[in-house]
Amino acid sequence: MKSTQDTSFGVRANVYIEIDGADKDPSFEAYVIDRQVDSGDVQPCFTRPVAEQVVAWANQVSEVNTDFPICEWSQEGYILVFTSDSRFRPSEVVQPDKDGLYALGLGWPWQSTEVEQ
Repeated sequence: MKSTQDTSFGVRANVYIEIDGADKDPSFEAYVIDRQVDSGDVQPCFTRPVAEQVVAWANQVSEVNTDFPICEWSQEGYILVFTSDSRFRPSEVVQPDKDGLYALGLGWPWQSTEVEQ
């Protein structure tokens, strides 16, 4: 599956997934759709440098939680997302949108706090 969602929006926020508990989980600067999905989670999009940090973090988490996806960068600059159900074929290919933002982690339980402008 390719993520080709139009991410032309601009609410800046810090996003995080609570795994280890408050104050231990890193947060990442993102652009967030200013509405939450049905689950209450937000849908973030990241610049390339921040997406690289998210990929590295996701891979660290997957070492201790095998249900968490593994991410890799392709030569074309896409993010390949592998799940526990599909470790040899990506379940998702995340391409940058027209603004160069990566909608990485759609469906992950992202939470957000607003960034002061």
